[in-house]
Amino acid sequence: MDHPMLPTPLRALIVEDSEDDTLLLVKQLREGGFVPEYTRVETAETMRQRLEQGAWDIVFADFTMPRFDAFDALNLLHASGLDLPFIIVSGTIGEDRAVQAMKAGAHDYIMKSNTARLLPAVERELREAQVRLERRQAQERVQYLAYYDPLTDLPNRTLFADRLQQAVLIGRREKQCFALLVMDLDRFKDVNDTLGHHAGDQALQQAAMRIKTCMRESDTVARMGGDEFAILLPTTSHPDGATVVARKILAEFSKSLQIGDRNFDIGASLGIAVFPGHGNETDILMRAADAAMYEAKRTQSGFKVYSPDLGRKFETA
Repeated sequence: MDHPMLPTPLRALIVEDSEDDTLLLVKQLREGGFVPEYTRVETAETMRQRLEQGAWDIVFADFTMPRFDAFDALNLLHASGLDLPFIIVSGTIGEDRAVQAMKAGAHDYIMKSNTARLLPAVERELREAQVRLERRQAQERVQYLAYYDPLTDLPNRTLFADRLQQAVLIGRREKQCFALLVMDLDRFKDVNDTLGHHAGDQALQQAAMRIKTCMRESDTVARMGGDEFAILLPTTSHPDGATVVARKILAEFSKSLQIGDRNFDIGASLGIAVFPGHGNETDILMRAADAAMYEAKRTQSGFKVYSPDLGRKFETA
C-alpha cells in the first residue's frame, strides 16, 4: 500500500461522539503518514461553528449519534458551500444506508471493524478534491479574464460596456441622470520609450490605483485598453459633480509617478458626458466623452465637458 512519503498535514473535522473512536482514527492517520490537526464535534451547532471558523481538508463522520447523524452533517457541509471530502467511518451502517449516504454526497464509507480502506480512501479523496479545486480555479480565471484587465485588476471594456448599458436602461426607466468620463494619460509614451514596456505596465498599475482613490464604491473605473480609462458615475446627475471628480483625478496626476529610481510627470486628459443631455445611447455617450477628452488633450486644459460644438468638430475631423 502506498502512503505519503513525507508527513502530510491534515486538518480534519471529526463528527463523532466517542473520544476513543476519535483517537483510534487519528492514530491510524498518523501511522499512514499524516499529521492530523483535528477537532471533534458531536452537535449540529458545534459543527456549523467549526465550519465557519476553520479551514479544513476533510470531514470524517460517524453514521449515527444520539441527536445527530451523517445525513445531518452532510446537509451542514453542503449548506456551508465548502467542497470537502466527506468520509463516513462507522460501525452501524448497512449496505442500503451506505448507498443512500453516497447518493446524498458522501465520498466514501469505512467500517470501524475493517479500516484497511481508510488510508487509500483518504489519499484518493484528497487528490480528487485538489483536482476539483484546480478546475474551479481555472474556470474562475477564465471568467475573470473575460471581464477584468489582469494588469490593473480593473473591469475591462466588455464589463464596462455592460455596466454603461445597465446605467442607460435604469436612467431611461427611472428618469435619472449619470455621468461618463473618458480619460487618457498624457506623456505615457515617455515611460515606454525610456524604460520599456515593463515600466509602462507599472505606470498603468499606479495610474489605476490613483484613479480608484478618487472614486466612491458605487462608481466604476475600467481600463479600456492601452492608456485609456473610462469612469461611470451612476449617482452624479450634473456636470458640476463630474468636474469635481475630474479635478480630484488631475490633482492625483499632478504628482510624479515613481518607476524604479526615475520620476515621470504623467498627466491626464478627461472628457465628460452626462446622460441624457449629451446622449441617450451608450455609443453616443462614448463618442461625446471621447470628443471632450480629445479637446481637453488638444488644449491641455485637463478636462472638458461635452458640448454640441465639440460634437460638430469631432464629426468633421
